[in-house]
Amino acid sequence: MGLLRPESAFVWRPRQKMSDGFSLNDALSGSGAQQTQGQNLNNPWGGQNPGYPGQPYPGFPGQGQGQQYPGYPGFPPGAPQGQQYPGAPQGQQYPGAPQGQQYPGAPSAGQQYPGYPGQPYAAGATTSPTAPIVPPGPKQVPCALPLPSGCAQGMMLTIQGVPTGNRFSIDFVEGNDVAFHFNPRFNENPYVVVRNSLIQGKWGQEERQCPKFPFQMQQPFKLQILFETDGYKVSVNNENLCKYPHRLKNFAGIKTIRLNGDVTINDASVTMV
Repeated sequence: MGLLRPESAFVWRPRQKMSDGFSLNDALSGSGAQQTQGQNLNNPWGGQNPGYPGQPYPGFPGQGQGQQYPGYPGFPPGAPQGQQYPGAPQGQQYPGAPQGQQYPGAPSAGQQYPGYPGQPYAAGATTSPTAPIVPPGPKQVPCALPLPSGCAQGMMLTIQGVPTGNRFSIDFVEGNDVAFHFNPRFNENPYVVVRNSLIQGKWGQEERQCPKFPFQMQQPFKLQILFETDGYKVSVNNENLCKYPHRLKNFAGIKTIRLNGDVTINDASVTMV
């Protein structure tokens, strides 16, 4: 058995080269391949790290060319102020352009993006689905409210008024016919709301039944008539009153609503709901 060497005689030295060729000395000392601060030689984008200050977008054509990222004002290079969105038609700008700017792909001049005030995104459209067909406000009785496109599903007549005499009426008119006649009467006992239609000069069978008579003389009311495909639905002061089925089916031909009789109209409007 040999003698042990003193500990002070044992000297450990790290291996200079690892089996894969990686030099630990190079890693610790920073010797070997020279790199510029902030530079990555394996980066194919001009040598700098992506996002590094001053780093151009991939595909940068060369120093001093002014190339920027897509969408930058003036993109592509050389474009004048107010550059169009790529691929947009003449006069068409990119999304988020200043007020009045068309939405990309709008089908006609003056056509705006969806939800633009008073302008839906539909070729040839002229009014927003929620825009009033007849603007609100007081009306002088008798009067006629125009319906340029006739009646359609979801059209709502809203009237706020005060009865002042024996009777008043609301008529949905198609040419010489009356598609729907709504006629509260204080001069009958008991008070009654009559509904009817005038077709080819002849009144039809009256409808008179209601859960109650909802109007009071000299008292304000809110009346709403909703046009649906199966009839007119009437509510007064937010309570359902009656439903009147269609007797005339040419809905587009109903071009006018007439207000007449002993009533003050403080506000009347027609909207789509």
